[in-house]
Amino acid sequence: MKIVFNNVFGTLSQADINYNIPKLVDVNISEHDEALAQGWLITVDNGKKVWYQSRSTRVNVANTDYNLIDNYQITDSATSEMDHVYSAYCLKKGFKKMYTLDDQLSWDIYVQYHHDAELVAWSKLRRYSPNSIETALFAWDYNEPHLRLGERTMHHEIAWAKQSGYSHVYMGSGYEKICTYKSRVDGFEWWTGQQWSTDVDHYVWLCKRDTKLLNSKVVDLHDLKIDQ
Repeated sequence: MKIVFNNVFGTLSQADINYNIPKLVDVNISEHDEALAQGWLITVDNGKKVWYQSRSTRVNVANTDYNLIDNYQITDSATSEMDHVYSAYCLKKGFKKMYTLDDQLSWDIYVQYHHDAELVAWSKLRRYSPNSIETALFAWDYNEPHLRLGERTMHHEIAWAKQSGYSHVYMGSGYEKICTYKSRVDGFEWWTGQQWSTDVDHYVWLCKRDTKLLNSKVVDLHDLKIDQ
C-alpha cells in the first residue's frame, strides 16, 4: 500500500499555504489491520472503495463487558424497509441523506433490530479482517425513543464482536459534538494523527471545537490549532 495526495490548493503571494488530501491506494486485504491502525478507514464513492484519513475512533474490546440483546437478526443484504428507517432517522436528526444502501462492499453485513415484530433500527458492519470490524452506519426510526436503541445496539455490537473474536471495533470518524457520545463507550480510543489516545477530555474538546468552528467563520488558520 502507498499514500498519494490530491494537491487541492496553495498560495505563495499572500500566505504560505498548502492544502492537500491524502488517500491510501493499492491496499492488499492482508494490510487492512495495518491501515486501520494508522487511522485509515474505507468509504464507498460511486461504487469504489476509498481509504481516507480521519480522527478515527475505535473500541478495544478486551476492555469491555457488554451484553448481547435478543431482538436482532444478521443479514448480508439491505432491504427497502431498511431504507425507510434510514430516511426517518435522517429526518429526525436533521441530517442530509448522504449514503444509499447500494454503497455496500461484499464483506459488509447488516444487523437488524426489531420491536413488536417491526424493524425499528439497523447497523452496517464492515468486516475488514478477522481482527477488525467497523460500525459503518446506523439508523433508527426514533418512533419509541424510550428504547434507547442508539446506546443499546452499540453495546450489543461490541459484545457480538468480542464473542466473534474481533479485537477492535472501529466506530468511524469522531468530529463535532454529535460524536462525543463515542467517548463514553468502554475501551474507547481515538486517532490523533500520530497515535491512538485514551485522553477523553481532549477528544471531547476537539469535537466541541469542530462544532464551534462550523457555526462561525474561520478567518485565520490559527483558529484550527489543536492546543487547548
